[in-house]
Amino acid sequence: MKGANSTIVLGATGLVGSALCAHLSRAGFHVTRVNSSNYDEFKGASADVLINCNGNAYRFKANQDPRADFDANVLSVENSLFHFKVGLYVYISTVDVYSNLADPACNLESSPIDLKLLDTYGFHKWLSERLVEKFSARSVILRAGTVIGRGLKKGPIYDLLHDRELYMSPDSELSLVDTELISKAILDVIKHAPQRLVLNLTGTGSVTLRNLAAKLHIPLRACAQKELIVHRYQINNKELRKRMPVASSEDIALSFMRQFKNSDPGQDQGSLCTNG
Repeated sequence: MKGANSTIVLGATGLVGSALCAHLSRAGFHVTRVNSSNYDEFKGASADVLINCNGNAYRFKANQDPRADFDANVLSVENSLFHFKVGLYVYISTVDVYSNLADPACNLESSPIDLKLLDTYGFHKWLSERLVEKFSARSVILRAGTVIGRGLKKGPIYDLLHDRELYMSPDSELSLVDTELISKAILDVIKHAPQRLVLNLTGTGSVTLRNLAAKLHIPLRACAQKELIVHRYQINNKELRKRMPVASSEDIALSFMRQFKNSDPGQDQGSLCTNG
């Protein structure tokens, strides 16, 4: 796999996929960009590496409509495993596959997972991981924290930046990763060509929305129409830090948010955060 340069990216127009395609192209890879509009055109294609950034990333939608989420997050993975011929399959999963998100001692990559405690979104991502491990010759599963980056269109960081109501408690502790770190991690695993790898991919420690708002002088607007849940994400990224330098979740968030706030008012801010 060393020296591999042909890569298929599924979900190439999404938040992670678009950033990854740009990063890989700059690194000299031949990138085939695949999305829902051209999927059938490339079905049957071969490549050294396939990176699957596709699927539903809306947790609330998964819980509202489990069948639709199964199709988006499980069936789509199954199809990709048989529709493309690749040497290494890289799957962007989520830390929500862990049944204990608040204790770093309980969310190592090797930690046992109590499936009964997972919501629909986490369970479907867990199922997809098992399909990847079963049916790919070589596989890398990257369990990402809350992703931010250019093209962000949802989530609490987006809501803060756009003066929107928060739908989680401002005291929620979040584990964040940006698209730059995701791209660097993927280049690293392609270079080292593992046979099997599961890796937590997120910033070090956590940060609260209240702390971010205070540091950037952003007003907090909590939704008054529902009881806000306090989320606790404290994810163990020890294995990732063995491979590369990793910033804190707080620094990752502040860097992105300052870039957005300091952008030229005449510039189309959709290049940083968009609605679509």
